[in-house]
Amino acid sequence: MAALRCLAVLAAAASLIACAHAEDWPACQQQNTVVRSGGQALFANLQGYGATIGCFLDDCMSSDKFVASEIESCTKVCLSLPECEWWVWGTEEGETKCWFRTGDSGREAGEGWISGHKGCNPPGTQVLVMGNSECWAEGFGYVNCCEAKFGPNGNAQCWDGVFNYDRCCFPKDEL
Repeated sequence: MAALRCLAVLAAAASLIACAHAEDWPACQQQNTVVRSGGQALFANLQGYGATIGCFLDDCMSSDKFVASEIESCTKVCLSLPECEWWVWGTEEGETKCWFRTGDSGREAGEGWISGHKGCNPPGTQVLVMGNSECWAEGFGYVNCCEAKFGPNGNAQCWDGVFNYDRCCFPKDEL
């Protein structure tokens, strides 16, 4: 009987933990907080995740930011970048953007800004695949077909009449 009671208590505790975790979003967002680069800007290939505008020096292949219409885009990309520890959502030059950081040493108050740790994301958020996942099979993938080192049209050995740079190196769905 004591064992059953113990199991019931454990089940209730697990249920509470699960509920608390589900409530983390959006409560985990740090309102009116910006994380400036502070030497911890994460420059990465954001184009493979669907970033096309608002990047650093207009280069989404090596940027710490991009234009995003919704905060969830920040959480998805940060979760997908192994080095990302913090995301920031705010406005720069009239455009709403996401920024990515490897740490939070540049944290400061900022009216209208929202920041979050890598784990601060909506329930069910999944790591993004770079490019169009429908293109990748049998040794063909983003890294060996789309990386900047192959030039503006990617690795020519990857493309045929069906698969090409534009179809495969950009995600099917927008951020």
